[in-house]
Amino acid sequence: MKTLNTLIATLFCGLFMMSICAQRISASEVTPDAENKTKTVLKIEVEKILNTYIEDYRNDRHAREKRIVGIEVPEVDGKWTIKITGKKIGEKKWEVILLEGLPNIPTYVYRIELKTLKAINNEEINALTAQAKAFSSDYAPMDVYEIKGYKPTEDDDSALNAFSFHFWTKGFPEVIPFRPDATRRAHGSGVTIFYYEKGLRTGWYNILPGERVREDAREQAMPFPMMGVMIKGTAKGIVDGAPITVSEGNTVFIPANVHHKWWNESDESVELILIMFGKGA
Repeated sequence: MKTLNTLIATLFCGLFMMSICAQRISASEVTPDAENKTKTVLKIEVEKILNTYIEDYRNDRHAREKRIVGIEVPEVDGKWTIKITGKKIGEKKWEVILLEGLPNIPTYVYRIELKTLKAINNEEINALTAQAKAFSSDYAPMDVYEIKGYKPTEDDDSALNAFSFHFWTKGFPEVIPFRPDATRRAHGSGVTIFYYEKGLRTGWYNILPGERVREDAREQAMPFPMMGVMIKGTAKGIVDGAPITVSEGNTVFIPANVHHKWWNESDESVELILIMFGKGA
């Protein structure tokens, strides 16, 4: 009897272990499918978001200008083409099409992180701010690259900046929020980009206590003039080697190719609107 009980116990343990192994194998086999299913669901969600921008841009007067660009959202393996034909399809409506896959011609492609796309859609940050960077090698959660063979001019880049504003900002007239939680760090402080086009760049800086702006010598002299409109606090700086203090209610003009840097020594944030203009801006 003891031998029989031992045999039964051994068989039971063996079956139990086989069951566990089978469950482990099953779980490992299901994981890739679950991941693919999640990606598929998220990709559908992304496409729905993109279609809201397509529909909005159809009513934008800038949709009269023909353009083809790509969109890539790596987390969902998503790739699309925006095709703006310039064809009028209503009294104030133009044809804008969203296609699966990247463009088959050399052009620009937006590479957007999923979290950032959702933040732009929820108006937590605007697209130009999501692309903000001091140098081309800097990281940005929304970036632009060129398909191999595409060699854009400065005019092309300027036109893309304007397109980025109008396509990725819904409604008319477009409204851009600027507040501390809608900024990204660039040039040493929080920045919100308002609008860029050829000959004009505008943005808002929120410089916290202790922060230093344009500390890197590579960005201290721009090939175009700029004006800083102080709307809150007091900033100290050096312009063309001379110290300067600028407080709210004042505007400081920086000529083209003049070195300058700024910092905040106070206990409150400094806010200013930066206007860059002229040839090269």
